[in-house]
Order: sequence, then C-alpha cells, then structure tokens
Amino acid sequence: MSNRYLRKSQAQPLRELLSSFLHRRGLARGAEHRLVFEAWRRVVPPGIERKTRPVSFRGGRLLVIVDSASLLSELQGFRRQEFLRLLNQNLIHSRQKGLPGQSQTLIQVRTVEFRGS
Repeated sequence: MSNRYLRKSQAQPLRELLSSFLHRRGLARGAEHRLVFEAWRRVVPPGIERKTRPVSFRGGRLLVIVDSASLLSELQGFRRQEFLRLLNQNLIHSRQKGLPGQSQTLIQVRTVEFRGS
C-alpha cells in the first residue's frame, strides 16, 4: 500500500484528533465540569453557595463538599432532589439559550452527593 494519500505534514497522533473532536463537541471533561459547577453556583442560594463547593463531576454524579455539619444533614436529608431538579433545569435552559461555552450536547446530573469537609 502506498503512502501517497497521507503526507507526513498531515499526520496527527490519534490522541490529538480525539481531543480536538471532543472539544469541538463540548464533550471534554473540563468543559462538563465547568458547566455543571457554574450551574451549581446559579441555582443554590448565596448562604449555601458560600458553605459548599462542587469538586467533581463524573458519570452524571456531582460531588459537593459541605463545610457545615448541620447544612450537610439538611442537604442530604431534605434538599438533594430539589437541587438535582434545579441543576438539570438550569443546564437545559442554558443549552437552549446558547450561552457561551455551552455545547449542543445535553449534560445531565443524575445524582448529587454531599460530603463533609
């Protein structure tokens, strides 16, 4: 088989091609983290936002660190579903509005896990 179809200057490592493709589609893990973390900051009240910080988003699971034991208990027991619903509504709304940095790929938070710091 001849190499006449691929010039050396056109050759790119598969890793670079895949990375470029994922970024164009908005599927890069960093982009997902950023969008979900920004949505968290938009939907939680300021008093809760100051005492929490999202630290991980993987496989639809958002991990949030909570600085207060009483707030941790409240979030785990009473408000998990509320914030899950608000997060997903906000992500859908942001996608529909075409906010900068938002991809056409729907990001969905399937569960929110709260842990003490």
